[in-house]
Amino acid sequence: MSASIDSTLKRVGEQQIDLLHTVINGKQVLIRSSEIKEVLRPKTLTPVPMGPDHVVGLVNVNGQVYCIIDAGGVTSLPRCLREVGPRTRFLLLRHNAMHVGIWVDEVSKMQKVEHSVLANADDNSDSVYRIEIDGVAYDLLQCISLLH
Repeated sequence: MSASIDSTLKRVGEQQIDLLHTVINGKQVLIRSSEIKEVLRPKTLTPVPMGPDHVVGLVNVNGQVYCIIDAGGVTSLPRCLREVGPRTRFLLLRHNAMHVGIWVDEVSKMQKVEHSVLANADDNSDSVYRIEIDGVAYDLLQCISLLH
């Protein structure tokens, strides 16, 4: 590949962001793919007695224990259904020290959007932002802020 084509591809890649379309209790929620380490089919959860309401349980993934949370328990999003269905997924979040995942009722698709779409997001100040893509309003979940 020539240097000019390679640099053009890098510039285009910097201007677009991949967003994962998910559903949480019927609500369309977008998540930056860069915040997700892995998407898993549900595994057996171990309950956390007397744990916070938003903690769904613990799951072992290749010898590493992850805490699966309900993002609706700590944001303005609706609570997850907590009923495992054929489309239920656990999204393991990318973080260098914490092992956390979120429960989603469905993962539907990946979409590239221009960075400027996110720059115009309305901040709800609770890790959820409102954005509009092609005339449709979505909630954008800022996963990294769930880990503070």
